[in-house]
Amino acid sequence: MKKAVSIIIPLVMLVFILSCQENFSPKAPLPDKYAVNLIMRGDTTVQIAYLSRVYDVSGYDPSSLTTDPAVDGATISVNYTGDSKLYVFRDTLDKSVLNGRYNTPSKYYYLENFRPVSNKEIQLNVALPGGQILTSKTKLPGGITFDENQSTPYIPGSYTTDSVYIDVVWNGPSLNSAKAKRVSFVYFHRELNGTKTSYIKQVPIIAVSQGDSVYYDYNDIQYENALHLPRTLLDKSMQEISAGDSKKGRYLIGPLRVDVLLFDDNLSKLYSVNLFYNYGFTIKNYPADITNITGGLGYFASYAQETRFVKFDPPYLLNKYGYLADSSDYGY
Repeated sequence: MKKAVSIIIPLVMLVFILSCQENFSPKAPLPDKYAVNLIMRGDTTVQIAYLSRVYDVSGYDPSSLTTDPAVDGATISVNYTGDSKLYVFRDTLDKSVLNGRYNTPSKYYYLENFRPVSNKEIQLNVALPGGQILTSKTKLPGGITFDENQSTPYIPGSYTTDSVYIDVVWNGPSLNSAKAKRVSFVYFHRELNGTKTSYIKQVPIIAVSQGDSVYYDYNDIQYENALHLPRTLLDKSMQEISAGDSKKGRYLIGPLRVDVLLFDDNLSKLYSVNLFYNYGFTIKNYPADITNITGGLGYFASYAQETRFVKFDPPYLLNKYGYLADSSDYGY
């Protein structure tokens, strides 16, 4: 359906343009508007905001723009609702990060040493050089409690454990809130001289077969308060780290790490709209129309992160893969 729509709409537009008078222009004057995008992250103390201006091009291809529409010189700040203390972002031109599209240094605003507090409403304030004001609000989601009774206690797990999946289950928040899950583990390769090099292995969560090909997704975004990781995908990742190396005993494996990102209401709504749009359920909402910024465009939202570690049973690692278990303290 989506493919059909993408073909039909351009054809209809072409017929429409050719049938109109010669002096007709399908491009209307653009409003003098600005877009700010800021996702407050609960997993870091550095927050980054992007501010740009609505722009026009001479033709009809927006990618033909050759100058960066990013705006500097604005004042961007956040504060907790009811608290007069402002946390002000710094304006920067980052020469170490090149904007590949325009081949120029990146322009953005950043705030250091600020980790948002859960369940407290945060106000965004943007004062533009021309006097326009943009505002919005978000509330970082509250924490979760992992359900030890329904979650896999260790790998491979006890005899009562699900034999198909590794399960991580938690209580709260609401099933109306979206959650993103990521899975990884740290492993070390030990040289003959004892030197250890660390690596991080990302584990796919979903495998989709299309014809003769299999595609893997390393991020799973759902509303369910649980992760069900197929054991076959973990097994695939475990074997990949030492593929072609017969000296399996030089590999030391840390525990499985499960990161759960809890989306706020704003981010959940944005994800929901994009989900429907991407899968062709509606063509009414386009990215430019989706905004929660008063006085402008863009999006202000937040997410929190919770992490659970699942230990590997050392005899299991050794017998199944020939690996050793790493004894480092991973914070659990």
